[in-house]
Amino acid sequence: MINYTRIDFDFTPETHTVGNTSAQSSVITTGSGRIRIATTTGTHVKFGANPTATTEDILIPANHVEIFEFGSGQKVAFIRHGGGSGSINISAVD
Repeated sequence: MINYTRIDFDFTPETHTVGNTSAQSSVITTGSGRIRIATTTGTHVKFGANPTATTEDILIPANHVEIFEFGSGQKVAFIRHGGGSGSINISAVD
């Protein structure tokens, strides 16, 4: 069986470079309460109104995709796990 994910057009997907210090997405509006995160490097994430990610937060492995329940109007903070460089892509999904 094939599962399809529909992108929520109320939020334009964002791609960011993941570095050694915490950074944030813009505010994410989603009607479904779900977001999709894809990473090319090990990345720790944290959700909230003004979050700061640390290496103690949720780890998404390199080259992995996760879908999270999410409070519309919040942000995603992210920080790299270990060395190397990479990116994170954040999309709201229906």
